[in-house]
Amino acid sequence: MMDPYVYEGSNVLINKFGISDEQELIEVEAQLFIANALDLFSVTQQINFRTYDSLQFIHRFLFKELYTWAGQFRTVNIYKSEQVLGGPSISYSDTEKIIYDLKNIFEWANDVRWDQKEARLTENFATFMTKIWRVHPFREGNTRTVSVFMSLFAEANKLKFNGEILSQHPGYLRKALVLSAVEEAPEPEYLLKMLKDALNRATLGEKNDGKSSSKYKVIKQYDVSNYKQKPFETE
Repeated sequence: MMDPYVYEGSNVLINKFGISDEQELIEVEAQLFIANALDLFSVTQQINFRTYDSLQFIHRFLFKELYTWAGQFRTVNIYKSEQVLGGPSISYSDTEKIIYDLKNIFEWANDVRWDQKEARLTENFATFMTKIWRVHPFREGNTRTVSVFMSLFAEANKLKFNGEILSQHPGYLRKALVLSAVEEAPEPEYLLKMLKDALNRATLGEKNDGKSSSKYKVIKQYDVSNYKQKPFETE
């Protein structure tokens, strides 16, 4: 089956600028994402975090200049070989189950008490994030969308949260989510460590040198400090 999201004979996503070089698209996408992520905080009052529509709003806001399908759920099944799993992919939601899975996730989240004093706040936060991420509802931009969503969700629920810890360490974050989301034998401890720091805002009183910090450089034996995007494949 041909992937309708990419230019024929390539892995490059069809985009509004007509960019056909993969690395150039990654760089332009990164620049637009940074600018839009900052602007997004000014429109959070328009987002209903109790429904999965919030994910679509955020994805559309982040990627609307680049992709015609921004904010739309993917229509193809995707997979990506994962180094930390020894090759296999996470089992992302089938296209026909995306809405069903997200509805169940948000129903669960709406029954959770989101409070800084809640003893299981970090665990619940990690569970919510992992569940959404495992669905991977969009053709591209899922980890970034979920990361921004969780930061805004925390703000909307008046939780102290240092989202910079997530944004400054994309390689660690993605690998941590992979290990947390694998169904056979999940290893959530890496994601929990990161979210515990973010929710405790442990680094806010320190000099902000997160990019040079060694704390989030390695997961297991893998150096994740030089993260490079790798395209998804379709079934």
